[in-house]
Amino acid sequence: MAKIIKKGHQLEEKYRSIERERADKRAKGAKEFVKFVFAVIVIFGVFFAISIAVDMLSIVFKPLLIGFGVCLFIVGLVCINFDFSTDTNTDILVSGINGERTATEILLKLPDGYTIFQNATIIYGGKTSEIDNIVVGRSGVFIVEVKNHNGNITGDYRDTYWTQYKVGRGGTPYSKEIYSPVKQVGTHIYRLANYLRDNGVNTYIEGIVYFTNKKCVVRITGNSSTIPVYTCFDGDEARLFRRILTGEHILSGKSINHICKLLNQL
Repeated sequence: MAKIIKKGHQLEEKYRSIERERADKRAKGAKEFVKFVFAVIVIFGVFFAISIAVDMLSIVFKPLLIGFGVCLFIVGLVCINFDFSTDTNTDILVSGINGERTATEILLKLPDGYTIFQNATIIYGGKTSEIDNIVVGRSGVFIVEVKNHNGNITGDYRDTYWTQYKVGRGGTPYSKEIYSPVKQVGTHIYRLANYLRDNGVNTYIEGIVYFTNKKCVVRITGNSSTIPVYTCFDGDEARLFRRILTGEHILSGKSINHICKLLNQL
């Protein structure tokens, strides 16, 4: 079984940060709601006493009581920040986390001698790449970019942007552009290769894109020989393994140790 080394927890940290912010808002809203209820009770008490004094309870107080009740409900919802729709940012983060977990389960099946560095941050030329998975083993160095999109995705290997077709929660179909993960991996390869080269390792790095969501159908045209795109929907797990295990850029044990040491320093 392969070895997993996590270099960062970006998605989990962002998710926890959003959840903490939402919890703080709910707590603040609850306090405001309590203050509002107290104020309404005081007003009701004063008005009730006045109504009894002038014998207008049945004519005036009941309609106002209903009105105040409705206002209380509306303001209460606002105060405690009820949100009946799912937070989009949270959705994206949860999707990304699920994709990472799926990829981890898959890559762990690689044989002994392979090490996977997850969420590694490479800085080169003043620019940063956050790389999902760097696989190091006898067959070479591989970058495996994980995507957990759903829906249908179309495009061409040469395109900078692909199109994702989805169906919204209300059942309405829509589409949006997503940055080509092939282009993204190409940038990752460039920065990682230069980082290794600057530290005495000159080796070829292969790139792979893997869509982990079973509800995603990917149809990309053009030449895929350089950076292939595999999908869980098409059952490409075996092809992913074969691509890694049959890599042609063989590394010696000394080179593997050197590369792993450099990646551990990130």
